[in-house]
Parts: sequence; structure tokens; C-alpha cells
Amino acid sequence: MSGVTSRLRPYFLSIALHAALVGVIVVLGLQNWRTESEVPQVMAIEAVAVDANELARLARRAPPKKVEPEPTPESALEPEPEPPRPAPVENARREKEVQALNEAQIRKETQARKDATLKAERARLEERARVQEQARREAEARRMKDELEAEDRRRQEDARIRAEREAALQRALTEELAATQAAEARRVAAARAASLSAQWAAAIQARVQRAWIRPPSAQAGLDCRVSVIQAAGGTVIRAEVKECNGDEAVRQSLEAAVFRASPLPPPPEPSLFERNIELRFRPND
Repeated sequence: MSGVTSRLRPYFLSIALHAALVGVIVVLGLQNWRTESEVPQVMAIEAVAVDANELARLARRAPPKKVEPEPTPESALEPEPEPPRPAPVENARREKEVQALNEAQIRKETQARKDATLKAERARLEERARVQEQARREAEARRMKDELEAEDRRRQEDARIRAEREAALQRALTEELAATQAAEARRVAAARAASLSAQWAAAIQARVQRAWIRPPSAQAGLDCRVSVIQAAGGTVIRAEVKECNGDEAVRQSLEAAVFRASPLPPPPEPSLFERNIELRFRPND
């Protein structure tokens, strides 16, 4: 309400000023009218005093009227002094000033409303920009966090896969090395066993040959295979010639020689002992 009153105040002042001007003009007009009405009355009195014949005629027609004494100049009402009238130029100037003040006030209020509207709009835009920027930053932070977590998961997965591959490769290498070593050990052991077995077989053949009594029918180039079954201590349980290029006398002499060589020499290592053995008998000629 105070804003409306402040905006209408210039209009009220303008109306009051115009009303005052109209009042002054009316008062001046009344005073002029009074002065002009008094002047003809004086002139009428002066005309009656000069024309006596006319007065007599009027006296015969009607009773004489009481003539009031003419007021002396001293007793006559003096007119009130007329207030100074503002010059038309001054009135126009004041009206222009009032109008200018009103227009300036209107422009000021209009500009104030525009400024308030712009300020509110600027505040709204700034708040919206702030909210959008905050949302953008939060989204960017979430995106970076997700990327970091994804990258960390990728690194962990790569490390796990790499570790599994390295472990598998290491196991393969270890198994291969173990297999190679085992094969080598078996080869070495087999070679050693073969060598020891050959030595053992040679020792048995040498003992059997020393115990062999050559029959007269034995010829040069004799080559026979004898199957032998022995006990744990080397005691011969059975001897049988399987293949031989000699006659029956040679066969019997070889079997008898095996029994005479009992107990047979033990193997270089107990693990090489075999219950069933086969001797290849080729006596030196």
C-alpha cells in the first residue's frame, strides 16, 4: 500500500495545485463582478439627481421610495487585494516540472522493477547453474570413481591371470624337470643295473665254467642257454639247458656244472637279485 501511495503522491500534488489555481481565478472573478455592479448604481443615482422632470413623473406614478444615502467613499467596502496571479509561463513551467517529476518517478519505479526482475532472474540462473555444476561435479566424481574401481579390478584380474599362468608354467617346468630327472635317474639306474647285472651274470658264468667238466663230444664254438632257478642265498634249485648246439652229453655236463657252482655268487646289490635267471654259456675254446 505504501508503494501505491508513493506512486500516486505526485498526481495528488498536481491535482491540488490545479485546484488552488482555479480557486484563485474564481475569487478574482467575483471581485471584478462586484466592482462592476457597483459602478452602474452610482451612475444611476447621478442620472436621477440631474433629471428633475423625470423624478416628478416617477413621483406621480408611484409613492416615492426612500432613497438610502449614498455611501461615502470612506464607508464603502474596500475590495480585498487581489493575490498575485502566477504568470502563464510560470504555471507552464511548474506543470512541466511536476510532469517531469512524475515521469522521473515512474521511470525510477519502472527501472527498479526491471532491476528487481533482472536480479531475481540472475539469482535464479546462478542457482540453476550452481545446481547443474554441482550435479556435473558429482557425476564426474562418480565416473572417475567407477573408472578407478574398474581399472583396479582389471589390474587385479590381470595379476591373477598372470600369477596363474606363471604358476602353471612353473608347475609345468617343475614337472618336466622332475620327469627329466626321473627319466635320467631311471636311465642311469637302468644302465647301472644293467651293468651290475652283466657283472653278476659274468660272475655266475665264470663260476659255472670253472665247475664244468668238458665232455669228449663237446666241439668248438659251443653256445648254449641255461635256465636257472635259485634260492635267496644263491642255492641252485633247478638248472635246465634250453638251447644248445651241443649233444646230450654237453647238455648234461652244463646242468651238472650249474649245480656244482651252487651257491651262485650274489649280485652286487641286493635289489638286483632275481630268482629266475638265464645264463648264456659259451666256453672258451
